[in-house]
Amino acid sequence: MTMRRRLSACVLLLLVLAGQQAAAKKYAAIFNFGDSLVDAGNLVVDGIPEYLATAKLPYGMTYFGYPTGRCSDGRLVVDFIAQELGLPLLPPSKARNATFHHGANFAITGATALDTSYFVAKGLGKTVWNSGSLHTQIKWLQEMKPKICSSPEECRGLFRRSLFIVGEFGGNDYNSPLFAFRPLEEVHEFVGDVVNSIGEGIEQGC
Repeated sequence: MTMRRRLSACVLLLLVLAGQQAAAKKYAAIFNFGDSLVDAGNLVVDGIPEYLATAKLPYGMTYFGYPTGRCSDGRLVVDFIAQELGLPLLPPSKARNATFHHGANFAITGATALDTSYFVAKGLGKTVWNSGSLHTQIKWLQEMKPKICSSPEECRGLFRRSLFIVGEFGGNDYNSPLFAFRPLEEVHEFVGDVVNSIGEGIEQGC
C-alpha cells in the first residue's frame, strides 16, 4: 500500500470513528494540540516569513482558495473531524478577534513534545526554531480560559462536553539531533523523554 493510500485510509477511518462518536455524544467544542500536521495558521498569525512555503500557493488552493498557514492544499484531518461533528473549523489560538466558544487549535508548525530548554541543555538550541512545545500549548489553553468561560465551574462544564485531540508530537524532537548529525544512539535516547513529556502534558491538561 502506498503512503498516499495509507493516509487516505487513515483519514477515512478517523471520519468513520468521528461519525460514530458523534452519534453517541454531541461535543460542544474541540481543543486541538500538535505540530505542522494540524497547525491551522498559528505560525503565520504574526506575519508570513519569506522562507515559509506553506503560507503561499498552492497551499490552501483546493478548499479555501488561498493559503491559511496549513501544511496542506486544503483541509487537515482535524478540520474534517470538526465538520463531521457539526462544529466550525477551529481557529488558530493566536488569531485576533476570533471566537473560541467552539474550541481552538493550539497546534503550531515546528512544535516539539519537549520544552526548548531540553534542547538548549544538549547544545541543540539552534535546531529548534519554535518554542510552542506541548506544555506551552497547554499553557496557552490555560491563558485562554477567561476568554471562553466566566468561572472555573463553567470551564469544567464546557470541557466535559469537549473533545481534546493531542496530535502528532515527537517528529521535530527527533529531527533536532538528526539535523545536527548526532549519532543514532543519541537520537534513541530521546524516545523515553518524548514519551514521558507527552504523558506529563496530558496529565497536566486534565
